[in-house]
Amino acid sequence: MPFRQLIQKYTPRSLRNWLRNPQKSVRYVLDRLAYACGSTPEAVIAKDWKVRCHPASRHHFAVFNTDPVQAAELKTFAAHSKPGMQLLDVGAHYGFFALAALHFGGKGTRVVCIEASAKAAVILRANLAANGASSDVQVIEAAMGSCDGQLNMLATGPLGSDYFVVPSEHRDDTTLVKQVALTSVLASTGFQPTHVKIDVEGFEEEVIKGGEGFLRAAKPVLFLELHGDLIRCRNQKPESVVGLLRSFGYERFISDGRELSD
Repeated sequence: MPFRQLIQKYTPRSLRNWLRNPQKSVRYVLDRLAYACGSTPEAVIAKDWKVRCHPASRHHFAVFNTDPVQAAELKTFAAHSKPGMQLLDVGAHYGFFALAALHFGGKGTRVVCIEASAKAAVILRANLAANGASSDVQVIEAAMGSCDGQLNMLATGPLGSDYFVVPSEHRDDTTLVKQVALTSVLASTGFQPTHVKIDVEGFEEEVIKGGEGFLRAAKPVLFLELHGDLIRCRNQKPESVVGLLRSFGYERFISDGRELSD
């Protein structure tokens, strides 16, 4: 058996996650200790927008101000937001776009967050509380896919900021998490999104298939992060995601103000 497979078989994934980058693992612990001691640092997003956040999410939030690509993504999100928007945030992670929706949408805005990682959801809830937004946001701890059920996922640990991803092959070190379909979430909550954000690390096609009825009928504004490399690793094609959305009636795809062809 190859050495890598031996390590995977006999070393718990949680321990491997901690050992991959000792420096980040130490930072991971220190951030949580700082929060336990009452620290909620301020992240500057724009001249007129600052948010309080869990120390572990400070960099994740501030990058939307310091990195041109992330800043352009936020600018696009803001341009397509509207007062009182209702956002379904699929792959909410630490809650940046949930807070962005509340900021740009103002009074009457509500958000439903879907997050597979329980550890990320803890920080998500901390960020909502730090900004007085808990009553405007519902958090559902689950992965989203094509149907209700369960899904095997890989935890990335400190190095990957507790993201959960779907493996491209069979693995013995996965975590079984609850899976929900988009349409079933809307049926159980009564929520009717005007906007949907999907950032699910290569699982986009399954999420979209699980929301076919709603997406085809309502056509909410869709913010989609398409992870082409991760999709191809699972022997799927990112072009299929675009084709699926076109079959639902989505005709225009825009990035940085430019309309994109397939």
